[in-house]
This record gives sequence, structure tokens and C-alpha cells, in this order.
Amino acid sequence: MKKTIKIFGLLLLLLTIFLYIDLCSSVVFPWQRNEAIKTTLLWGGLAQIPKNAEIINVEKGGSLFTRTFIIQFKADEREIENWILKSKRLKKAESKSFKKIKIYEIYPGENESFGGKVSIENGKVTIRMSWS
Repeated sequence: MKKTIKIFGLLLLLLTIFLYIDLCSSVVFPWQRNEAIKTTLLWGGLAQIPKNAEIINVEKGGSLFTRTFIIQFKADEREIENWILKSKRLKKAESKSFKKIKIYEIYPGENESFGGKVSIENGKVTIRMSWS
């Protein structure tokens, strides 16, 4: 009986750790990566990431009641410009410039999301979209 309780306790501890990592940390598991990218693009009204782009980072944040995704990719300038023109929320938007960073604000976002920002600097695009 004591052995069963110890095993059950260990399983409960492991489940708690996994749920914490899944819900509260910035870790995006490999099986969540494509869905995180898809959701981020959907919330921002953005086109698919260019095929030749290198996705360098996928993060998540938030809590049980909020969610933020941050996607970073690198591509050449022409691919980024084509991506902007294909993105319904960017092609007509005005960007703000800060030093060498071009920033697009998307508020509110698509599908009842809060929205966010797209920053472009030296061939690196950072997309940050939130839902609350």
C-alpha cells in the first residue's frame, strides 16, 4: 500500500511539474511549435512566414487567462517586403521607425485577440501577439 501511495505521489508531482512548464513557462514544446506559429499569424492578420526564412525563436507567455506568442525569423529584405505586402494587417499600415527598427502596431488583433507588434530590424522580424 505504501509503495502505491509513493508511486501515485511521484506521478502527481511529475504531472504538476509538466503542467507548470506547459502553462506558465515560456517553453514551447516541439509538438506545440506549429500551432503557436499558426495562432500568432492568425491573431496578427499576417501572411505565412516566407519559405526561405529561418525561424530563430518561438516563445509563449501568459497565464491561464492570457496568452502571448513571440515568433522571430530571419529573411532577406525582399522576402520581408513581400511578406508585408501579403499580410492584410501590414500592407496598409503605417510603420514607426526607431533608429533602425521598423515597428507596426496591430491593435486590436484578429479573432478577438488583443493584438501586438511586428518589429523589423536588419532582416530579423519579431512578431508579438497577445490574447486576453
